[in-house]
Amino acid sequence: MKFKVLTLFAFLMGFNLQSEQPTVYGKLWISIESQNTASGTEVDMVSNASRLGIKGSMDFGEGIEAIYQAEYEVDPVDGTADESKDRTFKQRNSFVGLKGSMGTIFLGKHDTATKRSQKKIDLFNDLAGDIKNILQGENRMSDLVGYTTPKINGFSATFNAIKGTEGLGDDSIGDSTSTSLSYDSENFYIALAFDSELKGYDSTRLTLQIPFSRSQLGIMFQESEKLSTGEEEDGYVISFSQKVGNKGTLKFQQTESDMKLDSGKQFSFGYDYKLSSKAKVFYFFTDLNGNQDSKEKEIHGAGFEYKF
Repeated sequence: MKFKVLTLFAFLMGFNLQSEQPTVYGKLWISIESQNTASGTEVDMVSNASRLGIKGSMDFGEGIEAIYQAEYEVDPVDGTADESKDRTFKQRNSFVGLKGSMGTIFLGKHDTATKRSQKKIDLFNDLAGDIKNILQGENRMSDLVGYTTPKINGFSATFNAIKGTEGLGDDSIGDSTSTSLSYDSENFYIALAFDSELKGYDSTRLTLQIPFSRSQLGIMFQESEKLSTGEEEDGYVISFSQKVGNKGTLKFQQTESDMKLDSGKQFSFGYDYKLSSKAKVFYFFTDLNGNQDSKEKEIHGAGFEYKF
């Protein structure tokens, strides 16, 4: 079963409902990077998941509203966001749903509960130092039905039922699942998440984020089992950010795991400087290394981000 998000969106728009004007939004995020690998040095211009989207809601009354979002990655540098299929656009979180006092239910393509549970731990998300280079579980899945409870005294839970991905007869909605339970307050954020039979792995992820007056500490532990072999691997992320003046932020991050790279280690540091509430310039350095020379690399990057 394939969920046709845009078709469902058009169907909902056909009703005579009290709807807010759709919000068009996006982000242009471009950097110039120097990458040193075993094969030499290469300088290139890179789009870091630049995106364009539309979202909104429609009021059904009785405290219930329909919600919708269609978001696509774009590449203003090369023009082809989805290189594997030679397409200009690459689908990101796109869904329709219902939201009310009992929570939110949504269906379409969406980040899994486990991926979302990391919150802002990954300070280099969508950059060359993304934790997906090291850890399993950073999944955005199609054919997903999700439910998120309302937040009660800081607690919230999310459950995803996903179409099986291994092609072994388990190809119905719910054959793969992703679940998270979180607590969020001014003093700290903590989440426990589980993936079951998702892309061939069972995973457990524990995330802790502690904000201070002008800094933030993030810690993540994860254990994943490859179902085809029974092999278990663990990993961790430690991140720290520090405000510098009124507009600057220093960022440091260390990630280690054997999940995707034998003896994999990734260290990154960076500096962001706000030009306005919607624009910033940034610099980062990432060192990825392990027991495979072909995957080792050092990357220096500097660029510009603009949100609208």
